[in-house]
Amino acid sequence: MAEDFMKPAPKGTYEPIGAATLQDHDGNSLRLKAGTTTVEVAVLADGVFRIGAFPNGRNFRYDTPATDGHEPVAPGSVAIEETDGGYTLKSGGASVGVALNPLRISFTDTTGLTFCADDGELGMGFFRTPGANVFTKPLGDAVKLNKQREAGERTFGCGQRSGPLDKSGTRQTFYNADPPEGHTDSMDNLYSSTPFTLTLKDGRAHGLLFDNPSRSVFDLGKETPGINSYESLGGDLIYYVFAGPTPKDVLRQYTEVTGRTPLPPMWALGNQQCRWSYETADEVREIAHQMRERDIPCDVVYLDIDYMDGFRVFTWDEEAFPKHRELLAELKADGFDVVAIVDPGVKVDENYPVYVEGREKGYFVRTAVNEEYQNAVWPGVCAFPDFASEAVRKWWGENHRQMLEDGISGIWCDMNEPSLFVPHQSTMPDDAVHNSGARSIRHGEIHNAYGQLMVKGVREGLLDIAPDRRPFVISRSGYAGLQRHAMQWMGDNSSWWEHLYMAMPQLMNVGLSGVAHAGVDIGGFFDDTTGELLARFTEFGVFQPFCRNHSVKGSENQEPWAFGEPYESVCRAMISLRMRLLPHFYTLFEESHRTGAPIMRPLLFEYPEDAKTYAADDEFLLGESVLVAPITKPGIEHRHVYLPKGTWFHYWTCERFDGEQHILAHAPLGQPAVYLKANTALPLGPVRMNTKELTDAPLTYLVYSAEGEGTATLYEDAGDGYAQESGEYARRTIRTRAADGATTITIEEREGTFVPERSLAIVDVRGIERPSEVTVNGERHDFDYEDGALKVRFPESASEAVIKAR
Repeated sequence: MAEDFMKPAPKGTYEPIGAATLQDHDGNSLRLKAGTTTVEVAVLADGVFRIGAFPNGRNFRYDTPATDGHEPVAPGSVAIEETDGGYTLKSGGASVGVALNPLRISFTDTTGLTFCADDGELGMGFFRTPGANVFTKPLGDAVKLNKQREAGERTFGCGQRSGPLDKSGTRQTFYNADPPEGHTDSMDNLYSSTPFTLTLKDGRAHGLLFDNPSRSVFDLGKETPGINSYESLGGDLIYYVFAGPTPKDVLRQYTEVTGRTPLPPMWALGNQQCRWSYETADEVREIAHQMRERDIPCDVVYLDIDYMDGFRVFTWDEEAFPKHRELLAELKADGFDVVAIVDPGVKVDENYPVYVEGREKGYFVRTAVNEEYQNAVWPGVCAFPDFASEAVRKWWGENHRQMLEDGISGIWCDMNEPSLFVPHQSTMPDDAVHNSGARSIRHGEIHNAYGQLMVKGVREGLLDIAPDRRPFVISRSGYAGLQRHAMQWMGDNSSWWEHLYMAMPQLMNVGLSGVAHAGVDIGGFFDDTTGELLARFTEFGVFQPFCRNHSVKGSENQEPWAFGEPYESVCRAMISLRMRLLPHFYTLFEESHRTGAPIMRPLLFEYPEDAKTYAADDEFLLGESVLVAPITKPGIEHRHVYLPKGTWFHYWTCERFDGEQHILAHAPLGQPAVYLKANTALPLGPVRMNTKELTDAPLTYLVYSAEGEGTATLYEDAGDGYAQESGEYARRTIRTRAADGATTITIEEREGTFVPERSLAIVDVRGIERPSEVTVNGERHDFDYEDGALKVRFPESASEAVIKAR
């Protein structure tokens, strides 16, 4: 029934754009006319191109939720040349070629390789329906772009997807929906839509963003092997091309346009515990008590919908949560931050101030006949804020003030596709109207961005309320550019081994689509988990950017201790490892904030020239130096692992392996297959019960030494606030060189003015024989050597430190 409700109307007959003429140009763009369609071809930055086709005389508009009208700084020099039958625009070694009759567009990378060329026959165009009008086609003509698909191309990205990492030969639907419980690979559209692809061929990469937030479909060589097609139900035809040529270049270019992940507060990287629901204050206290009593690190506990009064957002159930401010203060004193859920549905209730104010101000979405659009969600009959309006977003953000003043630290936005109950798990109809902003918009025009516009309002509201704190906002739904506003949780997975496997390609493709801060529910949400599945889920989950255990009401409890031993000890050890890895995680978040690089990376991101990495969708890199290959089937403790180029060491045994080979890894419970790249220092912190626990414990630089050289980075700051923007941060480069029987580790001088609290550091070197001597800055120094591990303790300082063992 829900599928019928969301079924699109017939599109009409496809008509490609024909001949075009030049109308105007400036320093970095051409404007062309083809019949009633105006087309703009622009160079936005070196290797970044934007194409816009606006039919029926519509004005140029690029301020979609993907970019908010933001454009990167224009390149310093764009050469526009007239060619035989068209024009070429060149910048930074890449170019876009425009043929005029018929209008066809292609691109060339810095090596002269042509890519992303329009199909000669189909090009780009529109679906025309004779006699159609605003009632029969409220979103206007459907649009379509047809590109040549080269032999050997492999396509990745597409945001949140089920199925394998490689999307070649598939058809992908972009229409945000709340999928049925226990969704499988057959569900290609889930909660969030990022219409972006990263394509690899012969080690060279390029990207394409098809920027249309209405229902869209990509056919990636499925219907016609030689064509990639991109179409939307209506609106304008806008797309961006990113010339690469490496995956790192593509993500840098893409996030120049769509924005990058802001630095989160440090506490948001710690272990987090949730359930639908911890229904009373005493239950929440008990969960927090058990975490501390059992020495399981934890930074965050969650409040799901049962903390509210009748599920009315921005309220409290005073019977279940009496004196909630005291509860939040108690938890804060014990090192717990609290994140609370907020849904978009506002209960229709004349005694409920949020609804009354929103109705009086005209802030809710309307129907096609100008009545307040209403549907049922958790509170019963609800109205839905018009988040397309800046005024509504500001009002919504301000409504969070009391929650923050009460002691809530973060906001979890759920059901924001939006998910509706009539029909079951349906969504808002395309002809609903957003008219409280600057212009009236049909819901279908921005459906995929509704949830994103909600979290934009939340983040901006939190910044207004607490400008000195970094907001922590979670979203289930989103569109391209979501990373600017919120981290993305993957929604309601199941306690299945299949969903543990699916989490890896899903999160890697999300990362390749610009959303670096993401994660799935550890243990699975629906159904009952088991001790073994929870332990293996935790072995994987602690390596996600977002580390949260979450389960459905009525299922078996799945807190880390729920299944007794040996599973509790495994969960404790893995969560403790997560705490140790936080310096590495935080460094990767800062890198992502600067460059757009994902945190959890497919092997192809670092090794695009190695085609064997393209199918590696059940292992991943944490940064560039930590390779993780979880167990995803019950009752086994061995699995295949592919190691890419380089020298790798098994984290638990120190066994050495040369790369570019397939190996059989032993991974007993509690020791997932983890490998560290040689000569690349891994910064490890102490095990603490939470990230706010003060300690002078030393930081450890863990190095596996092998002949050769390597480089790593450590980034630190206060962990919250914005002082780092004024230089209060600490960045250090760690260089390792192993040659001529000696290993030299150089911890370079600290950049920035931030001073860490610790007084000591440790270098922990593996893979070498017991040295005859160790020097620190040229002077002999004491050391420990046991079980193949050399440990050198030395004072932490801002100046360079050189440790040499020989």
